[in-house]
Amino acid sequence: MPPACRPLLNSALLLFFTLLLAATPLTGPAWAQSALAPAATETTETTDTVIQPLLDVLKDYAAREKLIQSLEQSTPEGEPAGADAEAEAAPTTLAAQLAALTRTTINETLAIGRKFVTDISGLTTLFNGRSNLDWGNLAAMLAPLLATVAISLGVYFIAKRVLRSGIGNVSRRLRDRGAFAAMALVGLYFLAELLALALAYFSTSAFAAMLFGTSGVSIYQTLYLNAFLVLGVTAIIIRVVTGIVNGDYAVLRLAPPVRQMMRRRGIRLSGILIFGIAFLVPAANSLISFTVGRSLRVVVYTIAAIYAVKAIRAISSLQQATAELREEEPKEEGDAAVDEALPEPVQSAFMQIWPLIAYVYVGVSYVIALSRPALFVDFVGGATLKTAVAIIVGGLVLRGCGYLSTLRIRAPSFLPLDDKALSARLTSFVPVLLRLVWFLVSVAILAVVLDAWAILDVGSWIDGERGSAIIAGLVSSLVVLIVSFVVWAAATSWIDDRMDGAHGSALANARYRTLYSLAKNALTVALVVFGGMIALSELGLDIGPLLAGAGVLGLAIGFGAQKLVQDIISGVFIQLENAMNVGDVVGAGGITGVVERLTLRSVSLRDLSGVYHIIPFSSVDAVSNYMRTFSFHVEEVGIAYKENVADGKAAMQEAFDRLMQTEHKPDILEPLEMHGVTGLGDSAVLIRARIKTAPGKQWGVGRAYTELVKQVMDEKGIEIPFPHTTLFLGRDKEGRTDELPIRMEKLENVDQIRRSGSAVYTG
Repeated sequence: MPPACRPLLNSALLLFFTLLLAATPLTGPAWAQSALAPAATETTETTDTVIQPLLDVLKDYAAREKLIQSLEQSTPEGEPAGADAEAEAAPTTLAAQLAALTRTTINETLAIGRKFVTDISGLTTLFNGRSNLDWGNLAAMLAPLLATVAISLGVYFIAKRVLRSGIGNVSRRLRDRGAFAAMALVGLYFLAELLALALAYFSTSAFAAMLFGTSGVSIYQTLYLNAFLVLGVTAIIIRVVTGIVNGDYAVLRLAPPVRQMMRRRGIRLSGILIFGIAFLVPAANSLISFTVGRSLRVVVYTIAAIYAVKAIRAISSLQQATAELREEEPKEEGDAAVDEALPEPVQSAFMQIWPLIAYVYVGVSYVIALSRPALFVDFVGGATLKTAVAIIVGGLVLRGCGYLSTLRIRAPSFLPLDDKALSARLTSFVPVLLRLVWFLVSVAILAVVLDAWAILDVGSWIDGERGSAIIAGLVSSLVVLIVSFVVWAAATSWIDDRMDGAHGSALANARYRTLYSLAKNALTVALVVFGGMIALSELGLDIGPLLAGAGVLGLAIGFGAQKLVQDIISGVFIQLENAMNVGDVVGAGGITGVVERLTLRSVSLRDLSGVYHIIPFSSVDAVSNYMRTFSFHVEEVGIAYKENVADGKAAMQEAFDRLMQTEHKPDILEPLEMHGVTGLGDSAVLIRARIKTAPGKQWGVGRAYTELVKQVMDEKGIEIPFPHTTLFLGRDKEGRTDELPIRMEKLENVDQIRRSGSAVYTG
């Protein structure tokens, strides 16, 4: 910040109770060398009685030469010593610095107050007869000026109305046709406004030259036309920001009533400042005196500051009142995407603090305008313009990105991958990219604002070696991350294309699905690790120590997690040997179930009861896979010893023939394989047969075949024995048999007997 601005900034912040937010202490030498020292401000005289002798000296050649020689010979020898003394007397403690700062700020505030009173008192010369107002000159100037005003306003409003009506049909066709149509429509209205303003300006200048050709265009007409042109351009920019197409297509995403109030109040405030400073003050300097001009300048700044404060309060109140209604209004897709990208706490915080920022800005600008008008125009005006341009450009970038985010990314269909999956993955990255753009735009706006207000010299930092290196590193790392994501999306889409089985049955089996799934996980980990490492290296970080540390950490983890390493190594060999795949029914670790998930460390099984088991590979000694190439259903039937074995075999064959006539026929690979008698049991002769089935179909085929065997044997009367129990009561020495304690009674009330719990005979 320039040295002349710091004491003014301190005074403004003191006046608006914000001294603790931005006050910076000034040392004695710096203050002594400042152009705005209190002594200089206090001794500055602004009256015509002081200026007039100086003008007389400058007009006299001999006196001017003598003054120059006197100034050249004036070399104060004691200045360095005085400066050293001041440096030695500079406060060193925190309390002393705070006291010096407070004293400096109070003195500056009092000086600004005295200057305000001195400047505003110049208006009294209009009434005490000390002004040089030429009423005849004023009357001669007034008529041409009023004619110029009438011509300019008439031509402008007529041209604007004609041009807007001319593009009305085009406007109706371009509405609601997308982002490019909206930009074209805004451009048409912008050009129409500029053309109407240019017609009004040049036609008014031509009319003024023709109507007042004898005396020429006066300085007052020129001042008015310049102010008219500047205000017209400013109003067009304000209308573009708040919605130039009948209030629509605004850069600011605010409620329509809020935009309308901002447009109306902004144009009025611009009119007060522009016509007051660019027309009224110069005209007063020319017609009356510089003293009256300075007084009018203070009045213009004061009126503008009061109006700005009222406008900020009105806009803030209206914005809070319309916040709930705006949530219920339908939003365009682009605005909705930007709202989703902006964090809700950030939006709420900005809604709360922007009025305070605006109040501080108005207060600081007002104090600077009163104390240093030239600094206000050069510094505050330029910083305000840069800030406004940065905010507008940032808003346009966010709005454009919001519209682009609504477009679905379509991958080329000729690529050897799943184009739909790739499009979905790339489209899912758009919200993340929009959040990144929002962050970068916010940082860029903040950097422009800090540089414009000379708080930080961002431009020099960017031009410097360190700043350019950091920015280049950020851009490079961002490119690396985006490329890594695109590679991941393309590779995983290719894997999905291989897994969907569209290119042949060999790629559709469970083995390939499992391997592709593991490859996808490994690729994701590899891209995250290597992409992150490369991005960090592009940022200027030395990843050598990081890699060495990762190696040491991996070694330590390897010693401390040997079980985990064993799990991974066992899992790798199990997958290489194709021992199991997702969807197989296997037995591992003493548990049998369906494989639902495979990783490099463990297998997840769900058993017949629905229980989900996670089994580390280190605990798997053997894998029993029930679904490799083919399967067998083994049927072993027992018949009574009195039955003929051949009849039993024939019954089993007939049951198989009936099975071949059911829906299970496609799952049976070969005819019934009869093994014959395999054993003589305690109560049955065992006959075994085997059916070869497709993998995983043995259980369904076996259930159906067992049911048919029972059905056929019942039809043929072949007994399927089951365990019998013979009760032998025994005999005594006389040959009598013991009797059971059972009493035979005639049943009369069965329900009553059952309730008593006694044995019942119903024969």
